[in-house]
Amino acid sequence: MKHLLIACGGLALVAAPAVAGDPIEVIASDDAVEARVYHGDLDLQSKAGNGALKARVTNAARKLCLTPGVQPLNIWQDERSCYSTAKADGFAQADAFYNAPRGSVIVQTMVISGR
Repeated sequence: MKHLLIACGGLALVAAPAVAGDPIEVIASDDAVEARVYHGDLDLQSKAGNGALKARVTNAARKLCLTPGVQPLNIWQDERSCYSTAKADGFAQADAFYNAPRGSVIVQTMVISGR
């Protein structure tokens, strides 16, 4: 029995990264540019959970809006505007989750938009 529990525990540790995956999904279409940020694994009403969600939002906004490398000024300005808008949108949602009455947050994914 002891060996079975150890084997199951080891299997759970190996499978955990595959189940967790990337908590950010970027979706781009002609109509919208948005990212879905998974947060079902976070306690949104703790400072640590709120900070982790804001870090995910910042990463999602970066993936959503910014292109690596040097860009012409007009494209850089558009990208920075998109980034700022998406980040502000996500931070506002994160703060709303943090300030919600305890136990009332039941969603597991939030959507941020750069436009």
